[in-house]
Amino acid sequence: MHKNLWSRFAATIILGLLLAACAVDTAQVPAAPATEATPPASAVRPTLLDGNEKSMVLVGYSTSYVWPQLVQDMLDEHAGGRTYHVLNAAIGGSPVGRWIADPSSEDYQATYGAMLTDFFGDTPRLRGDAPAATVVLMQQSLQRTPTPETRLGPVTSADDEDGIRVGADALETLVNQLRSDGIEQVIIGMHIYKEGYEPEVGNERFALDALLRRGYKYVHAGPDVWSLTIGQHPEAFTDDRLHPNALGSKLMAEAWYRSIAGDAARQDIIDGMHARDIDDDAMMREYLDWRSNE
Repeated sequence: MHKNLWSRFAATIILGLLLAACAVDTAQVPAAPATEATPPASAVRPTLLDGNEKSMVLVGYSTSYVWPQLVQDMLDEHAGGRTYHVLNAAIGGSPVGRWIADPSSEDYQATYGAMLTDFFGDTPRLRGDAPAATVVLMQQSLQRTPTPETRLGPVTSADDEDGIRVGADALETLVNQLRSDGIEQVIIGMHIYKEGYEPEVGNERFALDALLRRGYKYVHAGPDVWSLTIGQHPEAFTDDRLHPNALGSKLMAEAWYRSIAGDAARQDIIDGMHARDIDDDAMMREYLDWRSNE
């Protein structure tokens, strides 16, 4: 839970300029793999914004309380109405390990089980008039995965083959659960930059790359928000230096909108989102109240 009010930033932001800003300690920057992998076949995915009404469930945690609503607003403007539904199932403190825990466990019931209750099945608690979900937007992390003892995450370096395999297997397990509940396409982005948790958090991207190389046609890379946010630390973060503030949430929203819309992304919609003056604390509280049904 965020302890202080999030600072406000309202300006039209050029993404390329932001990425170039701010030097960081290279000791915390994960090294790139020695060779660039051939893009996997799974990198090619169907067009999501095809004019057909659909629901997309967001699987994430406390970094994803605000930006999904900004994406919903952009998609509404993009479509000229509510054609694409973003159903936010984020749960704080819940990386992949909690979502793939034993179904009888408290971890599973608080994460995956809560998502099923709220958004899946014949009588979902919070889905409203939105159609059954067929797409998952996964903004996740491998911290505490596969067990809570793996606090920082399993991938210690770009050459950590065992850790990369463990991370890829965990992601695949979650994907398979989602597929068993009717999800057709899963788009995955890993954690934002996290001070004090590097290089393991940045290295999560190597596990995602390994999963993509397995060639599943229904698994796709989302935006690389780690690279997006490392150059904006601490300006795009709350006072705890770990969670996105208004600026950070807008950067994540732009990245995910561009990933969802592809070549159809509209710059005027992006500029309008950045120009908004948002109260990210109020948006966070509204989301948490909605999920708790208060």
